Amino acid sequence: LEALERDRVGLAPAAARLLADRAEFGADAVIGPLSDFITAGAQSAALIERFLGNTVHAVLVRDRAVAEAVRDWHARVNPGPLLLLPIDGPLFADADRGTLASRVDAAEIARAWVRNLLGHVRASDDGAAFVDARGAVWLPGEAGGPGPLRRRAELALLGEQRVAAEGARGTARSQAEQARAALDDAERSVAAATDAADAAQTAAREAEDARAAIALRVRRHEKELASVEALAARIGERHAELGARLGALDADAGRAARAITERAAALDAGRGALAAAERRQEATREDRTRWQVEQAQAEGRLQVALDRERRLVEESASADQRIAALAAELAEIQQADRELAGRMTDWEVQVEARRAALGGDEARLTESEEAVRGADARLQDAEHALDAARHRATALADELHQSELRYIELAGRRTAIRERLEAEWRRPLGEMIASLAPVALDDDTLRGEVERLRAELETIGAVNALAVEEHDEEAKRLEFLTTQRADLVSAKTSLHQAIREIDTTARALFLETFAQVRRNFREIFLTLFGGGECDIRLEDPALPLDCDIEIHASPRGKRTQRIHLLSSGERALVALSLLFGIFLTKPSPFCLLDEVDAPLDDANIGRFVKMLNQFKAKTQFIVITHNPRTTTEAADAVYGVTMQEPGVSSFVSVRMRGEPVDEAVEAAVAAPA
Repeated sequence: LEALERDRVGLAPAAARLLADRAEFGADAVIGPLSDFITAGAQSAALIERFLGNTVHAVLVRDRAVAEAVRDWHARVNPGPLLLLPIDGPLFADADRGTLASRVDAAEIARAWVRNLLGHVRASDDGAAFVDARGAVWLPGEAGGPGPLRRRAELALLGEQRVAAEGARGTARSQAEQARAALDDAERSVAAATDAADAAQTAAREAEDARAAIALRVRRHEKELASVEALAARIGERHAELGARLGALDADAGRAARAITERAAALDAGRGALAAAERRQEATREDRTRWQVEQAQAEGRLQVALDRERRLVEESASADQRIAALAAELAEIQQADRELAGRMTDWEVQVEARRAALGGDEARLTESEEAVRGADARLQDAEHALDAARHRATALADELHQSELRYIELAGRRTAIRERLEAEWRRPLGEMIASLAPVALDDDTLRGEVERLRAELETIGAVNALAVEEHDEEAKRLEFLTTQRADLVSAKTSLHQAIREIDTTARALFLETFAQVRRNFREIFLTLFGGGECDIRLEDPALPLDCDIEIHASPRGKRTQRIHLLSSGERALVALSLLFGIFLTKPSPFCLLDEVDAPLDDANIGRFVKMLNQFKAKTQFIVITHNPRTTTEAADAVYGVTMQEPGVSSFVSVRMRGEPVDEAVEAAVAAPA
């Protein structure tokens, strides 16, 4: 509203044009619209605008001379109807009590004209009629959209409401802060109590677990103690048996050691078997030592000692078997050694014979290698010489080719120079050279002179013989383009003026329609939702014709939010609210609704059907739906397609109210005949 007031939206076009050109009449000549100097409440502003009509757009001027100047301007510009109020004009007496003048506050400069226009007019029937001092009755008829007075009154009211709302908001904010602080304290207390309870429960669980663990350890220790006592008794019983068996084991070990020593002496004769026998004998000694250590530890592990004793017996038997196997293996090795010695002798004789033959072959091989190396050296020298010759031949061929190309190029240039000279001088080159007078200058000086003359010729450029005609044509074209540009500038100015006027009118009409649709949308929304809040807003109020329109809806029990955050049923109801709000502002003869009631529940379908029944007196609705309640409660006629036979569709129509559809169609067809 402040933007509308600042831009004087809704002001008559002629008054707006006069205010835009006010500098043409001098300073303080055009004072301003009458509505700028009048303030009133909302109800009084509506009454005054209904009575004054377009007079509310009248413009105050300084005197009658300014009014005459504005008349000349109006005749020249023709902006439309315009009412001028010179402040030095004839005026009535003071205003009567109870008239419209007593309902407004006017500035000093406009107070006389306010008394003149409103001082003797009284409202009757809440503005339905107005009676002046002469007894004349003025019936304004239907009220138009809000004017500048009502807009200014609404601004004042909104300002007061905003101040009150800001105060309430501050109070609510302080209360919310206090509640939030109390809530934080309560949450901290609850958290501390919860932590303490959790700690106590944890300590109780830990104590219970510790008690159970201690009881378990006590029972386990009692069992272990009984087992240890039984084991000590068994160890005492078997200690004597172990001593006897230990003596027998020592005797067996001594006999085994003597047998091993004797057999080790026999194995000393074999070279490979001797080392193996000594390693096995050492292993046997280590086994004997391990048996003695294990026998010493048998006091604590009697059962283990018995098992090891059996293993020692088994290993001793296996040792005897291994010794016997080693003796047989030693005999086989000795036999193999004798056979190998005989073969070695034969091999040595063969090697000596082959060495003698190899000496002669090596001498011949050395001579052949020397000959091959010499041939390779000579071949490499020949290849190097051949490569050098090939490189020289390639270089000479390239040089010859370049020379031929240079010769051809020079021959062509010479021919071109000869032809150009003969064409320019129209004489053979031989005659020109014969008639050429000798010059007493060297070649470098002549070349420098030629370069200088060529540079001057290039600077001058080619001579254009058509320059005068081209200049005339360009001058005509410049004149034509200048005329066209002037026409375009004039058309642009006229177009901009038309655009401004269209924008002003469209802006006023749009804002008026938008305000009406906004009010209707709120009414329909409250009807369909049974409460809540809604609004449609311009994204940029400064550019109402170019900005987007935002739809905000808050069903009862929900905070205000945009429409895309609502459920499908809520979005459908909001869309229907906006549609019916537009129909209230500008009804449409037809409306097609395609399954708009699909996301609605029974309660909302009832509201939707009620709204259809209210609007179908002015608008014919065609509703595509699968909901039988919508068709039965709101429809006057139902049309459907059915398939009584497979592949054969038939059209079915039912008149829900009034005469049957088929009879109505037949009557409509027969009427023209």
